[in-house]
Amino acid sequence: MPFIQRFVEPRYLSRTQLFDEDGHPKVADEELQAVSNNTLCNALRQLASLVLAADDIFSELGGQLQGLGKRSTEAKARIQALEEKVAKFDPKQVTVRANQRLRRAESVRRRDKISAVGGEG
Repeated sequence: MPFIQRFVEPRYLSRTQLFDEDGHPKVADEELQAVSNNTLCNALRQLASLVLAADDIFSELGGQLQGLGKRSTEAKARIQALEEKVAKFDPKQVTVRANQRLRRAESVRRRDKISAVGGEG
């Protein structure tokens, strides 16, 4: 069940009391027009409440998008720094000893042999 974060009030637009606590009518004439006016006023109140909720939602969304923009800008800067490092890298300048290549080849052969036998590893 979702957690309710915002309320839009009033919920019931036409629920009015035409009589006070003593039972006397609040409106003597044209009660239908009084109910219509009250419903219209409550509809305007509800729209105002909806506007406030929408403003709150969009403000929150704007803050989240600003944070996302900041993070993506930082990621872009890091990617550009890596691209510069890769562009400067020259693999021909790196020396690899023959011993290292032989050791790696032997370890790969042993691993393949063990997995082919279905043994340990």
